[in-house]
Amino acid sequence: MTPLQKIRTSFSTQLSLWVAGFVLIISTIVIILLGRFSEDVIRDETIDSTLQALENTALRIDNSLRQSEITARMENQRLRVNRSRIEQLIEENNSLEKLRQSLPNAQLFVTRRDSSQFDFYITGGASSYRQLMYDEHEIFLFSQPVGERQYCIVAVCPAEDISSKFSRMHQTLLLWGIGGILVLLVVLYLIIARHLRPLHQLADAAQSIASGNLDTPIPDSHHEHESGRLQSGLKKMQRSLRAYMEEMQQKQTTLSHQNAELQAAYGEAQAYEEMKTTFLTKMTAKMAAPVEQMCRNTDEIYRNYASLSKADMNALQTDIMNDTNTIVELLDQLIKEPTEA
Repeated sequence: MTPLQKIRTSFSTQLSLWVAGFVLIISTIVIILLGRFSEDVIRDETIDSTLQALENTALRIDNSLRQSEITARMENQRLRVNRSRIEQLIEENNSLEKLRQSLPNAQLFVTRRDSSQFDFYITGGASSYRQLMYDEHEIFLFSQPVGERQYCIVAVCPAEDISSKFSRMHQTLLLWGIGGILVLLVVLYLIIARHLRPLHQLADAAQSIASGNLDTPIPDSHHEHESGRLQSGLKKMQRSLRAYMEEMQQKQTTLSHQNAELQAAYGEAQAYEEMKTTFLTKMTAKMAAPVEQMCRNTDEIYRNYASLSKADMNALQTDIMNDTNTIVELLDQLIKEPTEA
């Protein structure tokens, strides 16, 4: 039997496949929706964390500059704040390395908001980000002003830095989803097989009963659902069918005895007919000689009556009487013997 034929003849396998297909479709939809939702969450979380990191960096740099300015005033000196100074503070705070922990290919720039090559994309005095095409590459641009100063900290990273998190998340989600679906399918198959096992047993028992094995044991059912009622009904049907077959067997035995008696009676009647025919044939043969003799004697009397003497007439008469008595005796025997038989 091919696997396809086994599937067609197994209700539990078909039901498992239908349930598995339904679960697979629903699980795929859930995984896709969860992936899209997780993608948005990761993207928003990455953007928020990057903006927060830039804001913290800008705040630390602004505080450092304020302290340096206060110190310079106390010493009657003038502190000049320029790009190099801010870049030095960024390097001292190790801000770039911290940023690259979440965005491996990120680059930090310090620029004036009125002279930067990113002026077009930097708006307002608050932190912001843009997703754009720059030099034929898709990038994310994050900007954070340094306090009230004219300088901004700009972080630029390729879109792959953020999408790589999506890819890792998708792989993890896919692996866990496939594993969960497989476990779920196995559990569903075991549950379905367990609940349909009584139906398989009933199917085998019904097939065996249909083949003539009325003594096939049917297991007792302790359930009240459909399979339990079916099991109880099949046991009742088996008992009724066994009682009916026993009754038919008894009637068949009785008919066999009656048939044997009729065969014996028919044999006796046939033997009696044969005996009767044989007896009639034998009696007819015995009666033929006296009759012929009577006919000859009567014919002789008829022809030679005038020439016959008295003694001859008496002899012929005596012969005729003897033949007549013989015929009468044979007729009496013919009447008596069939009656006695």
